[in-house]
Amino acid sequence: MENCTLYSHQLAFDKVVEIVKSKLPKAKVEVFDEGNRKSLEATIKSGFFSKPKTLKINYRQRENPSYKLDQVECGLTQNLAGMVGYIKKLPVKNKELISKFLYKVMSTNSEISFMVETEFNPEVKSIIKEAANVLEAFVFTPPNGLFNKSNGQYFADQNLDLILDGQGNSLVNNIDVRIDAKYHDEPSDANTQDQKNRKDRSNTILNQHGVKVSGTLPCVADASEVVIRNQKVIIERIYALLLTAAKGEGVAQENLQRLRQDKRIDKLSVKEETVFNTPSLDDQSRAYATWRYESLYTLMWAVGMMEELKYPNEICDVKTIVGKLFQPSREEFEEAINLRIKEEILDELDITYRMNWACVDARIKGEQPSGNINPSVVYERHYALNWLTNYRSQEWDDVSTDT
Repeated sequence: MENCTLYSHQLAFDKVVEIVKSKLPKAKVEVFDEGNRKSLEATIKSGFFSKPKTLKINYRQRENPSYKLDQVECGLTQNLAGMVGYIKKLPVKNKELISKFLYKVMSTNSEISFMVETEFNPEVKSIIKEAANVLEAFVFTPPNGLFNKSNGQYFADQNLDLILDGQGNSLVNNIDVRIDAKYHDEPSDANTQDQKNRKDRSNTILNQHGVKVSGTLPCVADASEVVIRNQKVIIERIYALLLTAAKGEGVAQENLQRLRQDKRIDKLSVKEETVFNTPSLDDQSRAYATWRYESLYTLMWAVGMMEELKYPNEICDVKTIVGKLFQPSREEFEEAINLRIKEEILDELDITYRMNWACVDARIKGEQPSGNINPSVVYERHYALNWLTNYRSQEWDDVSTDT
């Protein structure tokens, strides 16, 4: 027997039925509907004396479709939670790819299992390939006649290429995470007037700069629902980002050790600690560390040490930022900061969120971002603001920048 399972953010059983019927026009197709659980059996007669071949498809969907996995409420969400835990334990090499993949897993709304008694024949292979593509699915599968990119069970993308196997190997550099707006858009009457006004202000500014605007992108959370990180925690994160970015820039390790001691920097994240202790960074780790200057700039603005967050068409002024941290003692710095009000932070989060959507949309379409914005600058700014506002209660290494 051969089998594989597709996972999609779409509730798409009807599409699967259509694909099966179009690919197997002579098959006897039976559909069984039990609400959130459905199944299909397609029986194919290949000859008078030959045994009929059967394709079985089992489908289930979430009890409450969503773009996030914040509670286990049904069999599918329990399975997804286990899958997330399994992926996090793998020896992953491409951290950014896996961060996106984890979000794709958590935004899954349906599971479609394909089973045949012997092996996947060309017709069934064609069905699976089209279903994976149409449903923008990822696949979990053991090696078989269609999936043979690893010696053990593994995850594949909608093109059937290896995302991740049990050894942490991957053959793709990026994956798209798309979610139907209806799964996360709140009804318009659920948004407060402040949320609507903030969204309108952001879109007005974006239009003025020629940045593409999405009409369906929802509001960010209302101020009453947001808890800004504690000021002490923000200070610790600022110094951690300074040390990490300096490491990426190539500052000698003995100087970094001295900086760490002088400024009492002892709250690095797990990933930052790994970067700090690595003698020679590869290109990916160096880029990760150096771009943290943009996150640092964002948090320095949040505590009032930078007057404004400038339009993100160019990188921040590193010399000025570093000077504001190097020159004063830590005590003097802590006394000088003044955390901005929540509404001001949410204003920046809202417009940055919409800019990041424009960057992602441009990347998907193979275009340059509109409005001359720098995607890396916008990403780091969004990352820092999501952390600052406790988005999904994620710690620094796990922050997601959903668009």
